[in-house]
Amino acid sequence: MGRHSGRENPYYESGNPSGTNHCDARGRFWAGTMSMNGKKEEGSLYCIDQDMTVRKMLGNVSVSNGISWSPDNSIMYYIDSLTKQVNAFDYELETGEISNPRVVVQIPEGQGVPDGMTTDTEGMLWIAQWGGYKVSRWNPMDGTLLDEIKVPAAQVTSCVFGGETLDQLFITSARQCLNPQQLSEQPYARAVFSVQVNVKGIPLHKFG
Repeated sequence: MGRHSGRENPYYESGNPSGTNHCDARGRFWAGTMSMNGKKEEGSLYCIDQDMTVRKMLGNVSVSNGISWSPDNSIMYYIDSLTKQVNAFDYELETGEISNPRVVVQIPEGQGVPDGMTTDTEGMLWIAQWGGYKVSRWNPMDGTLLDEIKVPAAQVTSCVFGGETLDQLFITSARQCLNPQQLSEQPYARAVFSVQVNVKGIPLHKFG
């Protein structure tokens, strides 16, 4: 794993834009990249420490997206969208190191690809499905689908808990990759949806 100064900005190397980004409970900033030209395995996943040191944590990433942690911060979950999988890693909160990768969720064929992701206080994963018209809730311990929230937009991009008690799920969507007919059929594409749910989410963290 390489270390760089923040000034070199390696997570934007070779013109690769940054995908979904999140901070861990110690304030480290995790940022993934992807290819601008659609080539597979040209992106990476980086961790930026509070002192602006940048570490390359994973390579050969195609479309870096959802990042989330278990309630006790012992597991990090990560999505490379083209794999249609969620991977889990053992997570060392004090150092930010990841190890022991394994697949914990597999999105079925014909249901889009996983995009953004968040975790609730029960340790379940909420996954936005690009091309799937929904957010789905999964148990990462056994890979079972627990629930689905359908929205009137195909390109579901991410989800996050909000509200005073973190029991509202906010869902974002996009208009990209839709033809004129699909856009006319989906007037709410690019809208933000809010759904009251019966579980609470984990608070997000700031950098630094």
